[in-house]
Amino acid sequence: MHDYTLTTTRESDDQLVKYPYRFEANVSMPARDVWQEWLATLIDYRNSWLWPTRYSQPSVEGGVVEKGGRVIMTYQIPNPYDATRPDANVSHEFDITQFNEQDMFFEYLTSDSHSFLKGGGSFKVEPVSDQSCTLVWEGEYRHDTGNARTEAQGDAFPFYLCTFFTTAAQNIRKAGRSR
Repeated sequence: MHDYTLTTTRESDDQLVKYPYRFEANVSMPARDVWQEWLATLIDYRNSWLWPTRYSQPSVEGGVVEKGGRVIMTYQIPNPYDATRPDANVSHEFDITQFNEQDMFFEYLTSDSHSFLKGGGSFKVEPVSDQSCTLVWEGEYRHDTGNARTEAQGDAFPFYLCTFFTTAAQNIRKAGRSR
C-alpha cells in the first residue's frame, strides 16, 4: 500500500489559470488522533508534528477553530529558480467556510485580501480501522491571466505545493513510526 499520493496540475484558458491539487495519505494512527493534531496545528503550530513549519505557519484568529473563523497563514516561499536565494515571506488570510467536528471535515477559501490567488481547499480525515485512517487534503487555486507578475507567482505555486506536501508526508510517516 502507498503512503501518499499527490497530484497538482496547471490548467489554463484565455481567462484563468487553475491549480487543482489533491494530497491523500494513509496514516498509521487513529483518525481522531490525526483530526486532533490538525486542530492543534491551527491553534499552535509550534506543538505540531503534522505541519511543515519550515514553509508556513498557520494560526486561527482568537485561537478558536470554527465555521466563520479565519486562518492566517505566514508563508516562507522557496525560490523555485534559485535555491540559494532566501525564501520570500508573505501572509494571507483564509476564511473557514465549513467545520464539522463529527465528520472530521474542514474547508477554507482565500479571503478577498489575498494578493493573487482565489480558491481554497478542504481537509478530511476518514477512518480505515481503529488504528489507521486516510487524510485527504484537496482543492484548487486560480488567478486571472494577463498579469506577468501574478502568472509568475502562480507558476511557482505547484512547486510550493509539492515541497509542502512531500514534507507533510515525511512528517506523517515519522509520526506513525514513533507510535
